[in-house]
Amino acid sequence: MHTLIVTAIYPPEPVVSAQTSAQLAEGLRERGHCVTVITSFPNRPAGRLFPGFRRRWVQRERTATGVTLLRCFATLAPQSRLLSRLLENLSFGLTSAWQVSIMPKPDVIYANTWPLVATGLLALVATWRAIPLVISVQDVYPEALVAQQRMAEHGLLVRFLRWLDRAIAHASSHVVVISPHFARIYHEQRCLPRARLSLVPNWVAAQPCASPTAIAAYRQQQHLAKQTFLIVYGGNVGVAAGVEQVITALQSLDDLPDLRLLIAGAGSRLHACQQLAAMQPMQRVLFHTPWATPETTTVLGSADLLVLPTQREQSLASVPSKLLAYMLAGRPVLATALPHSDLANIIMQAGCGWVVAPDRPDILAAQIRAIAQLSAVERQQRGAAGRRYVLAHLTSDVCVPQIVQILEQNAKEQMYAPN
Repeated sequence: MHTLIVTAIYPPEPVVSAQTSAQLAEGLRERGHCVTVITSFPNRPAGRLFPGFRRRWVQRERTATGVTLLRCFATLAPQSRLLSRLLENLSFGLTSAWQVSIMPKPDVIYANTWPLVATGLLALVATWRAIPLVISVQDVYPEALVAQQRMAEHGLLVRFLRWLDRAIAHASSHVVVISPHFARIYHEQRCLPRARLSLVPNWVAAQPCASPTAIAAYRQQQHLAKQTFLIVYGGNVGVAAGVEQVITALQSLDDLPDLRLLIAGAGSRLHACQQLAAMQPMQRVLFHTPWATPETTTVLGSADLLVLPTQREQSLASVPSKLLAYMLAGRPVLATALPHSDLANIIMQAGCGWVVAPDRPDILAAQIRAIAQLSAVERQQRGAAGRRYVLAHLTSDVCVPQIVQILEQNAKEQMYAPN
């Protein structure tokens, strides 16, 4: 079977969607399938081209395991503005769709690309060439834009985008969603038959926790005393992340002098967070940027508490992939999310942390205070519970075979479909 993976991001980009696309490609190769990947030139999370790369119309590469990479031109979006993101989406959509239209016909396409525009263009080409298309839904659009207050909920544009998303879903052979809430949206609101819908959560590669020696060395590097209670946010510092509310919450915790916040990552709101942190009466906010992938286990493992903020109704439209890395690190998690969101449900099911209302720095601060007063043993128990949950349900060994089976089944159905 020749599988084509169209993914907007791919290693060496460190974000989870890049890693899952790469792990799927390797999983397909292990099953003996031929794999081609169409992706862009690496630039995430900062939106700046990685050193050693130069953008061109298309660049062909081949990995050591035999995966063919076609890197296509796309504009960059160093600022998280609607227009720059739209241009990035459109440019990659055009170049990737063009490559699909001229390449030898694959047996099936797996799409983990930018929503609506790039995915819509890909769906048009797949329909034209009669190639089964399996779409991975990482965030629900336009609901995610509404949650970020970038669009009016009842506007004509939102209604059009919902119609477009429904049309794309119905043009595909199969839709893979990452959460039960997404599955309900696509079945009940997009009217997609359950037979063409699968729930496969995002995953991470199983790996050991950071060693106590590495953690101690990192905390010493950050000039942290042994008694310091360290809160860590690790991930994209963008508009949707809402990291500012964590910095604001610290203003209510001046009576905890040993408390520190470490923000690890880059993104469009990094400078704003640095400015907000500079206004704190004490230097309680540290920054680790850029954040290299090999540092992940050590940075997250150095935390006494990992914090995962979301804003407004964002937790209903997306499940932050950083949650899996948090849980794998074996540290307790504090999230700001709506109580009936998938994010909240995962944390409660795993027993790995706490959930408070979003956009309420006062409530967030109160919960941080309560957690800091818990015994280290209780916090460790919550962290260990999260790691056990990920290893049992959310690793590549568990999830990749499910995606491979879906792709094989859709390719087989197309092969035996009547002309």
